[in-house]
Amino acid sequence: MHGLRAVTLDAGAKTALIDGYEGRTVAMKRLLATMIESLPEADVDLCPYCSLNQNPDLDHYLPKDRYPEFSLHGHNLIPICPQCNRKKKTTIKTRQGGRYFLHAAFEPSIDQPILEASIDYSSPVPAVTYHIEDNGALPAAELPIVERHFAKLGLADRYRKRAHGALSSLRNSLRGSSGAAIAQALNFKIGGAGLGKPDNDWEAALYRAVDQDRDPMLAWLTTP
Repeated sequence: MHGLRAVTLDAGAKTALIDGYEGRTVAMKRLLATMIESLPEADVDLCPYCSLNQNPDLDHYLPKDRYPEFSLHGHNLIPICPQCNRKKKTTIKTRQGGRYFLHAAFEPSIDQPILEASIDYSSPVPAVTYHIEDNGALPAAELPIVERHFAKLGLADRYRKRAHGALSSLRNSLRGSSGAAIAQALNFKIGGAGLGKPDNDWEAALYRAVDQDRDPMLAWLTTP
């Protein structure tokens, strides 16, 4: 899609196509609402670019000003949150022609997590970092797109902040609880973190990392 050359249109045709989207007639509003309602129920309120925030609007994967012929094309309209929209803007591809962003309807093309978290317990507060690890499962041409998507949207930092906030809230909520109660609560978080979530959810990745080495997390949670 990103390699398509823009169709040459006169100013009137271009304006008419863009206005068809921006004018938001009753029929158009109904169509856009139907498109959003057709999303999987589990993820319908999540921005597919980040899986962090709500998606109150639709983004043109190919910018409508450059590709007005796709202003109303279903595959070119993707739900997006304001934060991702500000970061994405009208960026499409690198100078070398590689895409910057995954197309949420089709990618990643594998049904397994590629988002991983690591936890460093050497400081008083656990430090979480996120990275992409596909273990060779992604097609060779797709991995660079995933990495650019991850970097361009600042997802490592956004996920890190969300994870640190979640862990701090968990610790505060367990303050004063017995060791057994804290262990039970952590088991519950680990077991339920990925339920009903996208494959590459930040919280699911966080608790997969916790599950690999529970003792340091339990020690931190039980420290006064």
